[in-house]
Amino acid sequence: MSKNALEVLFESRARIKILKFLFRNMTKNYTFAEIVNHTQEDASVVRREINKLQEINLIHEKAKEKSA
Repeated sequence: MSKNALEVLFESRARIKILKFLFRNMTKNYTFAEIVNHTQEDASVVRREINKLQEINLIHEKAKEKSA
């Protein structure tokens, strides 16, 4: 049986830190490095948690703008 969105959201302390940071700062886009720095979590943990949040469509990666 698959987990529902709430079970996925709240099963990790690092995920909660990431969500709190992103929701408190919703007016700006952040790089992966900025999220790692602000949450003070290991980069591999942040990458795993971001991937899970993207899987449930809670956050989305912004497409990189092409330079002319």
